[in-house]
Amino acid sequence: MAGSKEIKNRITSVKSTHQITKAMEIVSSTKFKRFSTLVNQSKPYSKSMAGILANIAAGIKNEKHPLFDGRDEVKKVGIIVMASDRGLCGGFNNQTMKEMERLMAENSGKDVSVIAIGKKARDYCKKRDYDLKAEYVQLIPETMFEKAKEISENIVEYFYEGIFDEVYVIYNEFISAMATELVTKKILPVEKVEVEENTTYIFEPSVEGILSSLLPKYLNIQLYQAILENTASEHSARKNAMKNATDNAEDMIKDLTLQYNRERQAAITQELSEIVSGAAAL
Repeated sequence: MAGSKEIKNRITSVKSTHQITKAMEIVSSTKFKRFSTLVNQSKPYSKSMAGILANIAAGIKNEKHPLFDGRDEVKKVGIIVMASDRGLCGGFNNQTMKEMERLMAENSGKDVSVIAIGKKARDYCKKRDYDLKAEYVQLIPETMFEKAKEISENIVEYFYEGIFDEVYVIYNEFISAMATELVTKKILPVEKVEVEENTTYIFEPSVEGILSSLLPKYLNIQLYQAILENTASEHSARKNAMKNATDNAEDMIKDLTLQYNRERQAAITQELSEIVSGAAAL
């Protein structure tokens, strides 16, 4: 019966794991519903801001602004990388870190600095001694907008001071409960989007004043949307990973239970055979 006891211990262990993964699946499902709702509520505002900026850009084709036009030579690059604070979400963080490494390799020879959002991104950069300009961990819905505002104001200040010549953001765009897409987007200088509308605007007090006020707000809502999308994608990935782990645990429990019953039946059959053989010998 030694084999049966070992199998029974394994069944108990897998059942404990099953309870943990099932609980985490339920928690992730709840958080996923909350953040997916926030993403859908915020997305129309984000698109409206992008549309306003595109229309204004179409009306100032002859005007110059550093946040639009950038610099002639790019020597310093900033990367805002968004990961999770916790693990157990499949390859969610690994894909993000690989994309950051690819972007760094693409900008080889330039000074590359990182703004890390999430413990996994922060720890990854610190372990490799990357230039970490700032870190943001344990973000909650109540503070996400303010943190996005802080980041947007900082990168604009860094841009004006010459600390950054270009700024990229890496995040996971939320598409559905089963699908996300890793996105790498240049947010500074802001790329002008061509629109069909060709309208001449009259700016009051000035183009410089309007853009200096509008562009940080635009960056703020874009970063806020990216944080929401990435967080919703994280909980979606963790929910799916925990569901797969729970399903695998259930399958393993079934297989081990069947194996345990076979071992137990074989042991009982052997004992009966020994008893019958002993009785026959007497």
